[in-house]
Amino acid sequence: MKVRIGQDDVLALDCVQPLGGGHVFVQGWLSWPRGTATPVLGLRAGDLPLESLAHVLYDRSDLTGAMDDGRNSRGFILVAGPPAGTRLAGEFHFTVGTDEVAMPATRLGAPVAELLARQPWGAVFDLIAAAAADSRLRTLLVPEGGGAGALDRWIASVPRLATPVENQGGLAHVEAAATALGECVVAVTLPRPLGPQEELRVVALAEDRDRRLPVRLEGPPPLRAEHGVRLYGRLPAGSGLPVASFDLLVGLQHPGGGAWFRTAPRLIPAPAFLAALQHPHGDGNAADGFAWLHGVLEMRRAAFDVAFHAALASCAPRGMPGEAPVVAVLHDMDDRFAARLVFLAAAEIERRAAEVVVVGAPGPAAEVADVFLQRGRIPVRVGLDLPGAVRRGTYARARLVPIEPAALAEALETGGLDALFARGIDGAALAPVLRLAGAAGSLDGGDAIARLARLLAGLEGGSGLRHRGMPLVGAAGHLVTEHLAALWRDAAPALRARASHEPR
Repeated sequence: MKVRIGQDDVLALDCVQPLGGGHVFVQGWLSWPRGTATPVLGLRAGDLPLESLAHVLYDRSDLTGAMDDGRNSRGFILVAGPPAGTRLAGEFHFTVGTDEVAMPATRLGAPVAELLARQPWGAVFDLIAAAAADSRLRTLLVPEGGGAGALDRWIASVPRLATPVENQGGLAHVEAAATALGECVVAVTLPRPLGPQEELRVVALAEDRDRRLPVRLEGPPPLRAEHGVRLYGRLPAGSGLPVASFDLLVGLQHPGGGAWFRTAPRLIPAPAFLAALQHPHGDGNAADGFAWLHGVLEMRRAAFDVAFHAALASCAPRGMPGEAPVVAVLHDMDDRFAARLVFLAAAEIERRAAEVVVVGAPGPAAEVADVFLQRGRIPVRVGLDLPGAVRRGTYARARLVPIEPAALAEALETGGLDALFARGIDGAALAPVLRLAGAAGSLDGGDAIARLARLLAGLEGGSGLRHRGMPLVGAAGHLVTEHLAALWRDAAPALRARASHEPR
């Protein structure tokens, strides 16, 4: 369908299809005089102007040379719907500036999924980015009648890369990593200089029941270098940790096309993740890289503060009753002498604890657990699934007492374990501990409990981070190290306030 609008504009409609929820999908092309403003496109139903939910303008190779030199011509995709609380009524009209044309009364063109499969990938990526920013556009992915969404076919066609990868699809290096907080970093290095108009864009595809829906990542502008670009983003704040698995839809776009791929970022602990931010592939201005990293860390700290205090508020202190079961968490049980030490203290531990959890290297931890298994007096577990324990509330009404070998040896020498068992923490406080571990340590239960024990003992829980996968490199390394230590330092008073220093 091709019509002239007013005296100067030409409009062609290739597709007009309903999407459900009152939304309408329109695709076609528009031509207007060069040197004049791009006409504003819209839809109207009767006397009701519809809201424009997505408006994508793009170049179409089939229009090259179709118009004379005095005109512009662009393809467009428009998705519109009624304002909240209104209903569609009356004939549809397409508006171009102050002019309008009646829309066909029946569907026009191929189904939306088929049409999108034939469009330039940059235009479809723009549409997905719009859907990530506006949940109303989920009608493009979740049809009212069920089945495949209009964008599913295109997403499935995007090649998948297992990163990190070298020399793939014209890219010299690609890497993608994520943390349990829902953060991700994507770095792309080219075998040539990065063009001034090339742009790295990333949309997350997060699980929602049996579908993957686009989610906009929050973060600063990407860091550009001579031969590459690096992007940091984070999913909007969620309710639990670790985040559900998610894919990334990545596009390195330029006016003439681009490179697109999907990847599942590898999940790594926060210190190693931030170490990766320090070492971008390719060259670049060191001062720019430092300023970019500083901005990322400031954003990260602000987001963590909100999430951490929300987790604290959700498990407000309530004073543990005297009959609350005590769980002795024997951590750092990593050497062959640990079992001998625990054998000497087993009776004293059993007298004070209702359960024992042993965390450490598999061999030594199993030997420690065997001491209690042979005695058969109280239950014993090997290992601590911290996310699972928080999710299930396993220890929500218990009192956790972390004990490490050196402190246990000292307690035995000085005549008893009362001092060790006087310092414990409300098990409900494991939720904020999990947040802290995700932001500044590891979700490994043994690591988190060891750091918690340091906090309860008045020590800095972040010490030793540089030895856990985070090499200290220059000013950026110092910046990251201080950032991680500050998260532990700032969280310490609140966690200590949740601790009990004597049984109740």
